[in-house]
Amino acid sequence: MTAFFSDQSNGSRYKQILLLSTILTLLTTVCEGQKLPKTLILTGNGNVPSYKNGYPPWIHEFHNEKVIEILKNITTVDIATDLSVLRPDRLQQYDLIISNSLFLTPDKEQLNALYQFVSNGKSYMTIHCGILSLLNWDKYEEFIGGIFIGGPSSVPAEFNVATSNTVFWGYEYSFRKEPQHPVSIVTDDFVIKDELYHFQPSTRDFYVIARAENLPVMWWHPVGKGKVMSLTLGHDVEAKNNPGYQNLLKHGVQWLIGMPLIHGEQPKIVSNRKVTYEQLMTLRATSNLDDPKSIRFSIKENTSPEIFTVESSPEGNVKLTLKGKTGNGQFIVAAKESNGLTSTRAFDISVVQDGTGNIASYHGNTATSSSSENMSGMFDAKNILDNDSSTRWSSAAADSAWVVIDLQKNYPVRKLVLEWESSFATAYNIKGSKDGKTWASLASVSDSDGQTDTVEFRHAQIRYVRINCTKRFNSKWGYSLYEVKIYE
Repeated sequence: MTAFFSDQSNGSRYKQILLLSTILTLLTTVCEGQKLPKTLILTGNGNVPSYKNGYPPWIHEFHNEKVIEILKNITTVDIATDLSVLRPDRLQQYDLIISNSLFLTPDKEQLNALYQFVSNGKSYMTIHCGILSLLNWDKYEEFIGGIFIGGPSSVPAEFNVATSNTVFWGYEYSFRKEPQHPVSIVTDDFVIKDELYHFQPSTRDFYVIARAENLPVMWWHPVGKGKVMSLTLGHDVEAKNNPGYQNLLKHGVQWLIGMPLIHGEQPKIVSNRKVTYEQLMTLRATSNLDDPKSIRFSIKENTSPEIFTVESSPEGNVKLTLKGKTGNGQFIVAAKESNGLTSTRAFDISVVQDGTGNIASYHGNTATSSSSENMSGMFDAKNILDNDSSTRWSSAAADSAWVVIDLQKNYPVRKLVLEWESSFATAYNIKGSKDGKTWASLASVSDSDGQTDTVEFRHAQIRYVRINCTKRFNSKWGYSLYEVKIYE
């Protein structure tokens, strides 16, 4: 761990922070029409004003103002540096305690109050070095779920944070079947420059939400009726400004306090080939109440009513109606849990003139294939239509494989662009069809060198495009395509 000067200067500084958080609370409560849950941040350096005997001579900055900013509209925040707050009568007003601290050592009665707070059904969360408080407690390992065993001694490094259980080539862990956590579902992988702590879990009931370099960086486990969660990222302001970090923190807090987490992929490009998309998307949401059917959806805001109107059923079926104009807009969905807590999520909409740009990327188009490498969805054929060169279709390891794209209507197609992964087809042919039954040959390639192939041919009025792969570059693997783009 790199040592820093403490941000614990004096009581007036924290009174100012508390005043700011109170103002934000009043504003967001009025704006959202709901009374937000309450959170207590425990902060401060236990090594100040003098180093604690037997502890490393570390101090740290906590950036509590930034944490409050990230959590606005989710929870109201009080800040305490005085551990006397750890009393049952003072803690009963809170739903969550966040440890944004270092080497705090509550006494026996305070630790007992903290344990009862969580075990009776509420939540505790550590962020970054907050995991290094309570080390004087004989229940520390039980409470946190394991042991901190070290961290980097050098400057922060850049690394990828993965939130999926399928990080090992799309294969689920065979030794422990574990559903993906709601926070993982709504948080995409991201790259961050940060400190990477080393932590050794020691309880069976330990659930990883995010990992980096195969180390857990966010997890939770039950303590009695309550929950304890740790997020070890967030070393400095740069790390806390990272959108991926902010999403982990926000979504983690939402889940702990019982606020819904809204699932749903961003809609693909919408063509005006249709006026109404009856089922643009189906929303899902989860909370720690474990009853997704109790959550009700509504549209909170539409930024571009001149381009489209949008409706949602209480169950989350979203209908889009175009108004005749093209352009970009956004709508905001609200999800309300039975406990009265409501969360929101924004979705972007791009409406284009039919036939322009990459036709394959239009909303509603589908792709099917002869096979996929496994059943995880990580290698599904639909990935070649998502305008995302980090996802792909990967076939089974065979010389013959195909993928078919349905464009939903006939277009005068003249060009395909294929973006291959390293397991590419050196030979393949392209066919087109109006009905998916009778196929005409459009082009044949016998000497592809991988990467990006641009294949042009005479205009063909077709709805279906079929790519037949016949010869593999690498006989160990199947065929792997990042994207297929189709143009008039």
